[in-house]
Amino acid sequence: AVWPTLVLYVVFSVVRRVGEYALSKPAREVLFTVVNREEKYKAKNFIDTAISRGGDASTAWLVTGLKTLGATTTHIAWALVPMMGLWAWLASVLAREEKRRSAST
Repeated sequence: AVWPTLVLYVVFSVVRRVGEYALSKPAREVLFTVVNREEKYKAKNFIDTAISRGGDASTAWLVTGLKTLGATTTHIAWALVPMMGLWAWLASVLAREEKRRSAST
């Protein structure tokens, strides 16, 4: 019973990492092409430490807390759908700002 679960976890972990390094990371790097070198390194340092690590930790705490309250994985996934909408909106705002900055340089 453990073997199929482990295989499924490994497959999804690999797919997630491929998506991260093939799509997310290059898209994030494009945002830094319109800022100066100092802003770029300050922002990247903040994103790598506060956002990524803090996001991982707070997500783990949130999921643990919600499961303690009786929420299932399905409930948690559906509750995060509005968050995906927020991320999509933020991506469009950042894309417009990047286009504006690249047009002005």
